Amino acid sequence: MDELSGTTKTLVRALRKNKILSLKDLCQKARCCHMTVWRNLKAVGYHTSFSHNARYWTLTQTPRFDNEGVWSYRDVGFSLYGTLSETAPQMIHHSVMGMTPHELSQRLRVRVQNQLHDAFVQGRVQRVAWGRTQLYVSVDPEVQRRQLQRRQDDEGADDRGALSDTDTIAVLVELVRAPRSSAHRIATILGSKGLHVRAESVQTIIDRHDLRKKGRYPQSRR
Repeated sequence: MDELSGTTKTLVRALRKNKILSLKDLCQKARCCHMTVWRNLKAVGYHTSFSHNARYWTLTQTPRFDNEGVWSYRDVGFSLYGTLSETAPQMIHHSVMGMTPHELSQRLRVRVQNQLHDAFVQGRVQRVAWGRTQLYVSVDPEVQRRQLQRRQDDEGADDRGALSDTDTIAVLVELVRAPRSSAHRIATILGSKGLHVRAESVQTIIDRHDLRKKGRYPQSRR
């Protein structure tokens, strides 16, 4: 630390001792303004929390991120991906079977509905109605297929109807891509791909997962 300025050394020592500090605390300890804190810590590397409105700071080498890229100290969360807006789509992409807003909120201990909605609008995640909630999955087609397959498998074999697992996942994938399409339209699309699924079977899946309830996806006339 010999080549660092006195202000930088003060900030680094404070963060090493406390692990995390708020921006207000850092300013008080170094007797400087917000911009000076940012400029000095930028030279040594830092993370800001994705929770608590990015209020807390820590040195780059302090967090011990888990295999999902998340580290928590007390009730403050930090992410390898940075902000909550970056963390949400990354965790969805790397999840085994997609995630509902409730599941991701529980994992990160913060509300994520707005971030997930924005990520969907931006095309960074895909979603499909699943039961009484929304299931968010990767935009990568192969990852998405595996996530839907695992989610379907995880819910067990009860009441799956006449469709095979492969056919069911194919229908769900098309519903992710075109959520407003009618059962007949989905059956037609699958038929063009060599998969013969009746419109009635597609409708069974739509009904089972409440895909048309509460005005989520209006029925297409196509």
